[in-house]
Amino acid sequence: MKIPNRSAVLFALLVPLASASNAAIGLDVAIIVNTANPTTSISSRELEKILKQDKQNWEDGKKILLVLQETGTAEKEVVLNKVYKMQEAELKKFWLSKMFRGEIASFPKTLSSSGSVSQFVGKVPNAIGFVDASLVSGVKVVKVDGKLPGEAGYPLASK
Repeated sequence: MKIPNRSAVLFALLVPLASASNAAIGLDVAIIVNTANPTTSISSRELEKILKQDKQNWEDGKKILLVLQETGTAEKEVVLNKVYKMQEAELKKFWLSKMFRGEIASFPKTLSSSGSVSQFVGKVPNAIGFVDASLVSGVKVVKVDGKLPGEAGYPLASK
């Protein structure tokens, strides 16, 4: 029987710990929109409707462009747990069923990181996305239930 080298064993043990420590750090996820968007605050319920694409237009009638992060990011995990209240596999089935029923034309746009989401939202006036609150740049952070990231009771804090 071949015994794995120490590096491989150490890597296998540390990767799950690194993922767990990201959640333990206390990540706040900021909901962001373009600086031209007049939206400054939304309720948790309205955020859920937007992220589930049950609400697809802004108050001015313009189409909301939802931008998600890829599977495996700490930000996506917080949003899955706090807003969608489902696992990634369930979310994929959720989107497929919405497409099948004709409620949406395609899956939401997905980008790889907070930086790429911020850049995209900063360039697209009707976009909304979520990012690590400590990495916000060039966009407007929207209050959720009257709270900003870092404030007590903020609903998208990982802790």
